[in-house]
Amino acid sequence: MKHLSLFTAALYVAFCAVPAQAQQVNLDGYFIALSACEATKKKDGDNPGNVRLQVRHAYDVIARNATPGTHYQIQVPGAPVTEARWVSMSCGALAPGASLVSSPGSLPEDGGAPPATSGALAPESLEYLLAASWQPGFCATAAGQGKPECRSQTSDRYDATHFSLHGLWPDDLDDAAIFPCYCDRGSPIECSFSQARDTSLELSPVVMERLRVRMPGVQSGLHLHEWPKHGACYEDDKTGPDAGATPDEYFTESMALLDALNASPIRDLFVAHLDGILTRTEIEDSFNDAFGHGAGERIQMRCAKITGENVITELWISLKGDIGDPADLASLIQSAPRNSVSASSQSCFSGRVVKVPR
Repeated sequence: MKHLSLFTAALYVAFCAVPAQAQQVNLDGYFIALSACEATKKKDGDNPGNVRLQVRHAYDVIARNATPGTHYQIQVPGAPVTEARWVSMSCGALAPGASLVSSPGSLPEDGGAPPATSGALAPESLEYLLAASWQPGFCATAAGQGKPECRSQTSDRYDATHFSLHGLWPDDLDDAAIFPCYCDRGSPIECSFSQARDTSLELSPVVMERLRVRMPGVQSGLHLHEWPKHGACYEDDKTGPDAGATPDEYFTESMALLDALNASPIRDLFVAHLDGILTRTEIEDSFNDAFGHGAGERIQMRCAKITGENVITELWISLKGDIGDPADLASLIQSAPRNSVSASSQSCFSGRVVKVPR
């Protein structure tokens, strides 16, 4: 195989967007291997010759199995039985055909991986979802009841009357899927699966003290899950010295967003309806009043069914832009795509605002 030219140092790697359909999609370009994954004859197995990809090599891509799909079919020169092999999308990244100036081969050791961003993300390609939990509602669910933060919840604790931090999720909001995740564990993957927590995570005492209040899930290790899955991708689409973030930076800026939400009329609306019902329209109207016309089209109200009744568990808020401390929540919301573009599900119509009993 021939070496890729140094020109590839400037290419961005992105998954191609094509019209939605269920059948195989022919593609033109290259698949750059970021892991030594199996290259199989069939998508579900059968690997004559036990062929594995060579990391930092580019292979001619033939097709994708579907849209959005799970596998690429690539050309593996010299593979026995058939050189047309299937590989998981998570094993690498797709590069447009015009990105390379020579035939596929090894990325040069002196800078073949795209240096402009970490994790092979296209520059400036990500927006964010702020998942703000209404903790009393979550604690009423089967998933929450047994957690230590729910067993210890009291009516005078911060999270009984304020939104709590579930997570801040980097996401390409131009489609309905949540992507990327686990950016420090090889190639970024889509977010429907969870991997092991990062039990080695260390935060500064100041950040950890604030986080314990705003993310009660710290008691059950939620932060150890959120950092590797989402935080490791935070600002990975930035260039130069702005690329990437430390855990302290990620959680500090996440809390800045949460503090802005809790200082807004949205929190007042929930407190005014404790043990009552809020409708989607009421919440959307409140966002429009607080953050400008159209803000309500950029939030989702998430509910769980408990004994036949909808209970509000959290809000998902779409954001776009640079997040600071303090956070300009109105500007970030207004810059984000509307739910009609980014949301994979609709808000529940109405739900109860659970109140923690005294």
